[in-house]
Amino acid sequence: MTDDAQQPNWFIAQLRPNALSMALRNLERQGVPHFAPMEARTERRGQKFVTREAPAFPGYVFVQPSAASGGIRAINGTRGITKLVTFGPGPAPVPRELMNALRTRFAPRDATPATAFSPGQAVQILDGPLADFMAKVEATAPKDRVYLLVDLMGRATRVTVEAKHLRSLKE
Repeated sequence: MTDDAQQPNWFIAQLRPNALSMALRNLERQGVPHFAPMEARTERRGQKFVTREAPAFPGYVFVQPSAASGGIRAINGTRGITKLVTFGPGPAPVPRELMNALRTRFAPRDATPATAFSPGQAVQILDGPLADFMAKVEATAPKDRVYLLVDLMGRATRVTVEAKHLRSLKE
């Protein structure tokens, strides 16, 4: 058996409205491992665009109850949580491969300085409206910004992206 197979299963808990911070605080106090992935969301506020951290799955949190933390009954009785998500007679565990993929996807990334990129280098855009696009670095700018050339509808278009939202591609 692998070490991963011996770990308790992950489950999805439904939150009460606007109770994410309360639920996380109570899960921490109970010693229950939890995972509430956050992502950067850009919204228009008047004349400005504001980027803020928001839950990737609003209204839900992943929990890993164990016998030491009181098990499933303790989760259902936690303030801020409505219930565990069920399919059929009982709570449905989240497949391990899916949890591993989510934890990898939402792992904190270290900020990459703009000086790490050079003109002509191939990069992938990680966040924002152009997420998952491939581009070529045209130049670097102050404040860790990078000028990119992105192929949009058959035409090279110049865009500016923060360096922390880029990943270098090996050619």
